[in-house]
Amino acid sequence: MAGTSPAMTRGGLFASANFRYVINMRIESWDPARKKYVLYRSELQHAADCKRYPFKAVPLRIFLDTSVINTLTKYSSQIFDGEPIPVEVDETLAVDIEALMHVFYVGGRAPWDILCSPKTLEELAATNDSEFRRDLMEYGVLLTQNLVPEDLEFATDFGRRLRDSHFVSALPDVGDRDLIAHAIGLTCDVFCTRDRKTILKKRDRLPPLPLRILSPAEWWAHVKPWAALWG
Repeated sequence: MAGTSPAMTRGGLFASANFRYVINMRIESWDPARKKYVLYRSELQHAADCKRYPFKAVPLRIFLDTSVINTLTKYSSQIFDGEPIPVEVDETLAVDIEALMHVFYVGGRAPWDILCSPKTLEELAATNDSEFRRDLMEYGVLLTQNLVPEDLEFATDFGRRLRDSHFVSALPDVGDRDLIAHAIGLTCDVFCTRDRKTILKKRDRLPPLPLRILSPAEWWAHVKPWAALWG
């Protein structure tokens, strides 16, 4: 998706230019002097994050797990239009929603590739709710439309070979192993997932891989210190 920044008020990948941050932010700071939420309240705080998350570590090619696409679709009004997060949403999900809101707002100007694979489309197509399935598939197709057939063929073959190897055997779900293998085959530097039970909590058991497995909140943490570059 590099070089594109379509508005995603239900139609493209990123937030529209008239996006406005909503109230009750969870991962930003309230500045009482300026009476608004800010990314950082001090230069010292910003400098610390720049050191912790250097510019060279900003994800540039991100593979979205099925769980993230589900969240993007179900909470599209909050992520892309800035509507308030429902009060009944649990805190972990609310933080991920807010993180995705920030990432996709900045991503409208940043040179990132965001994608998934045909295996992802298979998982999305298994959704029971027909209306939600249609929305999921529409977004999933958007994420695959610019992929080169030869790259997809390689990623699929690589996935078949890697999923049963010791490199990803710590992950109990075959589908998860497939998707991570596809992300590696498509030369992604980040695999973004909300699956804490079967992926995020087990990632430390994996050997070094040529990509990072991050939650949406962790993805935003890497982008946040440098967000102003694409402001």
